[in-house]
Amino acid sequence: MRVGFYIKWDKGSLSAKGNVFGEELLAESLCRAVSAFDEVEEARLYAPNAPVQGPLDVLIYLNDTPPCREWAKKHILYLQNGYESLSYEFSGVDNFLRNFYLHNYDGYVFFAKPLLEAHKQNGREGIYLPFGVDTAVFSPREKMDRYACEVSYVGNDIKGTERTMRYLYPAVEFDFALYGNWDWVTPRYRFRIWKNRALRESFPPYKEIFRDISRGKIPQEDVPALYSSSGVNLNCTLQSCVDWDVITLRTYEVLACKGFLITDKVPSAESTLKDKVVFTDGDADLTEKIKYYLTHDEERLAIAERGYNHVIAYESIESRAKTLMQYLRDIVV
Repeated sequence: MRVGFYIKWDKGSLSAKGNVFGEELLAESLCRAVSAFDEVEEARLYAPNAPVQGPLDVLIYLNDTPPCREWAKKHILYLQNGYESLSYEFSGVDNFLRNFYLHNYDGYVFFAKPLLEAHKQNGREGIYLPFGVDTAVFSPREKMDRYACEVSYVGNDIKGTERTMRYLYPAVEFDFALYGNWDWVTPRYRFRIWKNRALRESFPPYKEIFRDISRGKIPQEDVPALYSSSGVNLNCTLQSCVDWDVITLRTYEVLACKGFLITDKVPSAESTLKDKVVFTDGDADLTEKIKYYLTHDEERLAIAERGYNHVIAYESIESRAKTLMQYLRDIVV
């Protein structure tokens, strides 16, 4: 079986200067895991700058890319992205799914159970495939002085003002290692803001501060060292993923490095990761919990150990690949 994954962005975000695309990181891990199965001749990630060398037996699209019938015999959509403008409770979720149906994929895979349930209510079949962590990449590392800090976060300015202020901004009073693209305005626009008081006051406080303290893009190969070296790692979930009850990939990546994690609340995470991470309501609650766990090393390390053991046992990319392969065997006949 020749299996392909396709992203609509150019490959190379893991080493380029710009943002890392989560689809690329996930797809590369799935390629490695799927390749381990005997019936898989090859599994490869394709993109506009890495065109499909077909025909493949099956091509899995990680974005809303219309299928190209010349590329593969079967075409599957793997919906694994949150959409900030649409929560599950929004009345347009059926229309949202029907937009994908117009492309006539041969199969559907969802990272959120509520989306799969809505999909099935439309009389269609599919599977649930949550994120899984590649433990060959994310594993405990020796603590590095370069990444030793009280609090860390790796990400970009995509979570919205309310969630960023609530779940990330409180960390500025600590030794906060913030990585990612937070330089949000050009010098010319910054000058306009400086001259215009109303415009200046319309921007949330975190904008300027995060731009100034950001340490830029961290090399992808160093992310596990950061997670292992930081006293507290933070997770902030996109609102639509909270509504859709999604445990983020970052959550599993931190735990796979034996990192200690404080995260916002998602129902499934509160159920499966109880006593393995610390949940917060944000704002003052986050501040107090950071202070507490930075001064209670034994308790903090015990929680991180339980999180690590859980991820290794239940949340690996290999387990997700097994589920995916079972589905592909039914699709590719």
